[in-house]
Amino acid sequence: MAIARGIFVVSLLATQFWVFGFALERIAGTEPPLVSYAFAALVVTSLIVAALFRAFPSFLAVAPGTAGRFFRSVVAWTVASYLAGALVVGLSAYWLLAPGSAPDVHRGEAALAAYILAFWLPLWFSPAAGLSLAWWQAPDNMRSNLAVKRDAPQAARPLP
Repeated sequence: MAIARGIFVVSLLATQFWVFGFALERIAGTEPPLVSYAFAALVVTSLIVAALFRAFPSFLAVAPGTAGRFFRSVVAWTVASYLAGALVVGLSAYWLLAPGSAPDVHRGEAALAAYILAFWLPLWFSPAAGLSLAWWQAPDNMRSNLAVKRDAPQAARPLP
C-alpha cells in the first residue's frame, strides 16, 4: 500500500508541476521561476492527497495475496490511461491548431510543442490514473478493508 500510494503521490505531483508550469508560462507570458509553480503543485497535490486519504482510508490497499493480480491490473489500466490521455491531448492540439487559429509563422513550432505535450503529459498522470482505476475496478475480495476497520470508531468500553 505504501509503494502504491507513493507512486500515486509522485505521479500526481509531477502532473500538477507540468500543468502549473504550462499555465503560469501562458499567463505570465514568460518563463516564471521554477519555485513558483513547484510550490503551487506541491500545495495543491498535498491538499488533494490529504482529502483523498482522509475520505478513503483504504485507498490503494489490497488484500494479502492479491498483489500480483492488482499489479497486472495496474499495468493494464496505466497503459490504457496513457493511450487515452495521448489521444485526448493530441486531438485537443489538432483542434486548437486548426487552420486559421494561429498565425502561420508560429504554426510549425506550436504543432511540434502540442504533439510533444500529447506524448509527454500522459506519461506523468497515467500511473496515478492507472492505480486509481485498477483499485476502483478491483473486485471486493481484492480490496483490503484493513484500514477501514482500523479507522472505524471503537465501541465504548465500560469504566471499571
